[in-house]
Amino acid sequence: MKATKAKKPTYHIVSHSHWDREWYFPFDRFRAMLVEMIEDLLGMFQKDRGFRSYTLDGQLAAVLDYLEIRPDRRKTIAKLIKQKKLFIGPWYILQDEFLAGGEGQIRNLLLGMRYGKDLGGVMKIGYIPDQFAHIAQMPQILRGFGLDTAMFYRGFGGEPGQEPSEYWWIGPDGSKVLLHHMPKDGYSAGYFGTQDEGVVIGKFRRMQKELDERSTTSQRLFFNGGDHHWPDEAVTGAIQILRKRLGVNVVHSSFPEFFSRLRREIKPSKLPVLNGETRFGYRHAFVVQGGVYSSRMYLKQMNAAGENLLERMVDPLNVFAMMMGARSITAQIEQAWKYVIQNHDHDAICGTSTDEVHREMVSRYEKAKNIGAFALQESLNALLPYDEKAKGDDRFLFVFNPSPMTRTEVVEAHVDFTLQDVVVGLNPEVHVAPKLAGPKSFRLEDSGGKPVPYHVLERKETFGIVYSKHDYPSQILVDRWRIIMNAEEIPALGWKGYRVIRDVPPFVESRDGLSAGHNYLENKYLRIEVHPDGSWSLTDKTTGVRYGPLNSFEDSGDVGDEYNYSYPKHDTMVDSSGGNAKITVIEANPLRVSLKIGIVLRVPVSATPDEQGRSGELVDLPLTTTLMLTPDARRVEVKTEIENTARDHRLRAIFRTGVDTVESFAETPFAVVHRTHREYDVQEFPYEHPALVAPMKRFVSLRDGRKGLTLLARGLPEYELGVRERGKLSLTLLRCVGKLSGRNLLTRPGGAAGWWTETPEAQCLGRHVFEYALVPHGGEEDVFWPVVLREAEFYTVTPFTVNRKNDQTVLDRSWFSVEGNIQLSTIKEAEAGSGVIVRVYNPVGQPVQGVLTSYLPVRSAVLCRLDESPLKPVRVMKRRTIRLRLRPFEIATVRLDVETPKPKK
Repeated sequence: MKATKAKKPTYHIVSHSHWDREWYFPFDRFRAMLVEMIEDLLGMFQKDRGFRSYTLDGQLAAVLDYLEIRPDRRKTIAKLIKQKKLFIGPWYILQDEFLAGGEGQIRNLLLGMRYGKDLGGVMKIGYIPDQFAHIAQMPQILRGFGLDTAMFYRGFGGEPGQEPSEYWWIGPDGSKVLLHHMPKDGYSAGYFGTQDEGVVIGKFRRMQKELDERSTTSQRLFFNGGDHHWPDEAVTGAIQILRKRLGVNVVHSSFPEFFSRLRREIKPSKLPVLNGETRFGYRHAFVVQGGVYSSRMYLKQMNAAGENLLERMVDPLNVFAMMMGARSITAQIEQAWKYVIQNHDHDAICGTSTDEVHREMVSRYEKAKNIGAFALQESLNALLPYDEKAKGDDRFLFVFNPSPMTRTEVVEAHVDFTLQDVVVGLNPEVHVAPKLAGPKSFRLEDSGGKPVPYHVLERKETFGIVYSKHDYPSQILVDRWRIIMNAEEIPALGWKGYRVIRDVPPFVESRDGLSAGHNYLENKYLRIEVHPDGSWSLTDKTTGVRYGPLNSFEDSGDVGDEYNYSYPKHDTMVDSSGGNAKITVIEANPLRVSLKIGIVLRVPVSATPDEQGRSGELVDLPLTTTLMLTPDARRVEVKTEIENTARDHRLRAIFRTGVDTVESFAETPFAVVHRTHREYDVQEFPYEHPALVAPMKRFVSLRDGRKGLTLLARGLPEYELGVRERGKLSLTLLRCVGKLSGRNLLTRPGGAAGWWTETPEAQCLGRHVFEYALVPHGGEEDVFWPVVLREAEFYTVTPFTVNRKNDQTVLDRSWFSVEGNIQLSTIKEAEAGSGVIVRVYNPVGQPVQGVLTSYLPVRSAVLCRLDESPLKPVRVMKRRTIRLRLRPFEIATVRLDVETPKPKK
């Protein structure tokens, strides 16, 4: 689309640097470079008055990392920001949008906005320059922070109708932002680096042609920077050359200035529309979506666990403890969030960096996990009083339910009975009492005295520890009973407590319909039959529909890199179908039945040296799958353990569902997206072949008019739906490669996506455990989503147990509940420090309504934006209840003023 001829074009040359926090160098080396770069930038502002402004990438981390080394520069940096010479933010980290959770991306912006405000304010643009693809809900997230413009590069462009540089980007809820789509060379093409007139004019001419062809107004955006680039000292001289030699209107500008002028000229009704997610653009640039969702899968698993811990357990429990007068530990929790969000950096969470970078990521996840464990303990100690001097038997067992609705679950727990104190250190004055005998049995009773059935999984002598804030930990020799129990009607966002009564016979309850045999599991709803090769079929007894064969394994060669899966020219496929599996019943009790399926694949040890095929040397690849079923379960849970002994390969679990479709419904941050899968003529894509795999968060669903099947997964975000074989669903478990970026990949003929670096740890050798589940259901819209969303919640947000040795008075408690088909994102302390934030969302295309109820009285409620600024008051009924009505795909944030006791000093 050509600009209006009546107005002379203005070329906005914007100097910037895209500063990957870690990538082909680890964080500390890149930061050492960053400090010197910013020092040189400060010098340029002083010596070159024509150098008007600089954009420091769009993520606050770069500024904060610099100031950590040079805190003496804080006033200088703040002055430049206030003078609109230096532009920062709005993000804390430039995250991968599909791998970072929705709540994590909101926290990302909350941190960026807050830290940026302290320095003078952030750039009010949704700047996402290097992310590989973009989620459907990004327009709503941006608008929730008052951002009405966006800029991105990858994942879009090159297809018919995608020629212009400006669009209305509309989210599935209707949120709309003005989008500028970067040119084919992205943010790197306009770095001059010289005042040689011929070079300057040549670079400008090359970019000018594309900018003129794509522009929708007289305003053109010219990027003067690149990855880890120092400021271009030649840029102001280059501008003078262009003005003098070409007579063009060129200004040293900024992104806000460009958008300000652009908005004056655009004709809103004339701009094309971009709807929802963008995951293509293979004719425009490298998209590298063929492998980033499965590279270093262990990182994806750790991320899912870390986000779940913080947003669904740690943050809510901190609020509940505050509601009872405890001191807030939000500052500690925020540090854990920072560790997780730092790992959301697109080159980090995608697994596309050096081994050293990813080892540091593991350390950050462990730090977040440890902070989370402490925060949970502190909150629980405030809610369920903890006596650090109590060293006897466990007297109470509590099951905590992190879901916003009442649920019944079979849960694992342990109960300890004290046998003897254990002396630690040299202390001759301490005399240890004789060892006590353990109980013959015990009973669990709920608050009403009703006995609760349980089954003993293991009993052993081991060591327990009672921690104290005022003394050393006390170690105790205990008789530990590891059990599974049927926890009925656990209150929403609360707990159910059980008394432990020693030396009383346990309550035994037979459960009809739960059984296991050599090759089957069955309850009242489901029947699983295992085939000789280890695959199995699943029958939904309520409908009679049979699915399968399910969970066979396929191993193929992968000579790609951390960015892209790439099959070798002469591949060797190894399939478990038709093999011989060892099938064993490992659990058959009234509360759970389990089968263990062992198979061994003989796979090539690696690729051939020329990477044209797979080695003729074979190694054993042992796989053990455990299938689990409980009495009332609507899902079959699967745990697959693998000892990876091979390199240069991809291992996937295969589900031949029998669902007649090439369409999938995949959960992404805050939205379930509908995708139609197809294959492409790869000869039409000279840069990179379109990926057949796709990302998901917790689940992907298939359905036709008669039946449906949903695959749930914990931290396994990559799937593929077959086109030639309809209904064939593949879940990637491992993708093992040995280099950051390769050359001459069959799936990426355009060249390298990064610099050659060997990454032996990306081969992921050793033991791995993968957890997923299958849920059969109907195919009709009205029954489809309630089942899927409930099972996704119950499978991925699991109850946990807490033991107490001292007396407890409150055995049952629900702090909040949400009725209806509304999903909970989090409950947290308000950013302003006064109030409780409850964030909910509707991820599907149907309106939903429900009721939010608080245990404590609510003085007032306010509907807020995602940044927690108020929008309008919400009516509170009977001082506890709020009616919620959510449009399709709407995210809603409510701030509650709850009547709470005064906090402890």
